[in-house]
Formats: sequence, structure tokens, C-alpha cells
Amino acid sequence: MKFSETDIINTVIAGTAGQGVITLKRLIEFAAQKANVDIILGSEMHGLAQREGAITSHTRYQKKAFNDPRKNLQSPLICYGDADLFICLEPVETLRRGVFASHKTSFVINKRTIPGVMITADLEEYPSLEKIKEILHGYSEQVYMMNATELSLNHFNQNQQVNLIMLGFAIATGKLPFIELEHYEEVIKEWLRNPDYNIKALHIGLEEGQKIIKNS
Repeated sequence: MKFSETDIINTVIAGTAGQGVITLKRLIEFAAQKANVDIILGSEMHGLAQREGAITSHTRYQKKAFNDPRKNLQSPLICYGDADLFICLEPVETLRRGVFASHKTSFVINKRTIPGVMITADLEEYPSLEKIKEILHGYSEQVYMMNATELSLNHFNQNQQVNLIMLGFAIATGKLPFIELEHYEEVIKEWLRNPDYNIKALHIGLEEGQKIIKNS
């Protein structure tokens, strides 16, 4: 999909508390600032979910503003059906946020599941990854999955780089236009601990994501 500089780019980031959802959102927004984007807005959940409870953020940006402000990005919240991109750190959280998806949406999803309390209490059943993918294909054909948790454990012996790997995966879709890789790298160096690890994770996600998308 070709974006114009006046288009509003809408991204939903979903996962569970403790996975770095808000960090991921802010990395995109700080990188957009580095790319001289005119308007950047978003929403965050703070302190509203216990660890491993559901959490979501929206991030929106517009590279070039119109002279007429009525045509510009005004709200931090994405309208139903208007998301260009879903970055999902936990599979079933993708379904919880389905109201924001449509035919134009690209989904990048971490395969590692984190069953919620209702599932661990045997009151609900966790859907299979195949079923999740089938449901999402009702919105869009652009549904891509990667085991980012496994990649993080294999490369770094910890799962703290999952959100950076997923950011690289998201970049591979082309749905974060006008922001270059070096903008993300600059922000990582300025704001995150272990920047070498995190930049490596970003590149791992990008490279693996390109392979997955090419072969889909």
C-alpha cells in the first residue's frame, strides 16, 4: 500500500501488561519525531492491568499537515475499522481489539500465548492459533505470525527483547511509512538500556519478518 504524506497512519498495539506495550508505542512516536513528522498522537493505559492482564495502546501520526486544520489528525484514539497495523504481543489480544480492524489492516502477531485467568481457571478455552488466524482472515489477508518470544530466548537468553523483535516485524509490513530504521536506532540508543541488544533484536525482527511476509 502506498501512503501519501498527508495520510494518517493508525497502529494498534496489544498485549498483556509487562510485555512492553507502552514502550513499543513510545519508540514509534519518538522515532516519528526524529523523522520530522508534523502530528503525532496516541493513547496509553497506565496502571489499569495487573501483570499478564490485557493492555492496549494506539499510536497515530501524520507526516505532513494540511493547511486546513479540519483535515488533520485530531484524536488520539483510532476509529473502529481504521487501523492500518496491529502489533500484537499475545495472540488472543488481537481478537479482543478486532473492532479496529478492516480489510486494510496488517496483523503481526507473536505466537507465544499467555492464557488469561478465565482460561487457567478452566472457565474459558483458549482458541488455537489456526482458529485465531481464520477469524482474522475475515478482516484481511495480511495476517502474519512469528514466535518472537522464542527468538528472544534463543538470541538473548531472556524475553525482554520481544517487543523490539515485534517492532522489526511490524516495520517489514511497510505500514509504518516515513520513519527510517536509523530513527528507531537513535531512539533506542537514547532511551533504552542495553541498546546493542535492542538494536540487534530490531534487526532480527525485521529480517525474520521480511522472510515470513515474502513467503506468505
